[in-house]
Amino acid sequence: MMNEHDYYNDEEPHYLLDSNIVSELIKCNASFNVIKKIAEHNSDCAICSPTLHELLYGYEKMADGAKKTFLGDYINADVLENFKVKIYSEKSSRIHAKIRADAERIGTPVPFSDSMIAAIALANHMVLVTRNKKHFEAIQQVSGLEIENWFE
Repeated sequence: MMNEHDYYNDEEPHYLLDSNIVSELIKCNASFNVIKKIAEHNSDCAICSPTLHELLYGYEKMADGAKKTFLGDYINADVLENFKVKIYSEKSSRIHAKIRADAERIGTPVPFSDSMIAAIALANHMVLVTRNKKHFEAIQQVSGLEIENWFE
């Protein structure tokens, strides 16, 4: 069993990959741009604990069979071997609370999971890579969150 220290090394990544980016890599018709960017920046990429949860939740919901085995192998052999996992820390908790409160103040409440992912990116001074830029627009209004869409 791995512990959280197994996911870290001395060099800190610059890009935090959202689940839609990580999931794209195993699609039959995966975006060339996403694959190219991952190849270019592989050692500079990480995922966060909520993204890992989304992948594992999808795995756990699947019926036993070849697809479930393939996904499990992908998570363990590819995702966890290639990307550090950034955790939801005290620092990210504080940033998360501020983001949600500030967004509510300006009349644009934000989804809990999206704001949690954004807070982890901000706490670690990372650029969030996602296809769903629109989901994070309200968060950008109240924070310095940087976003890139590698599908473009």
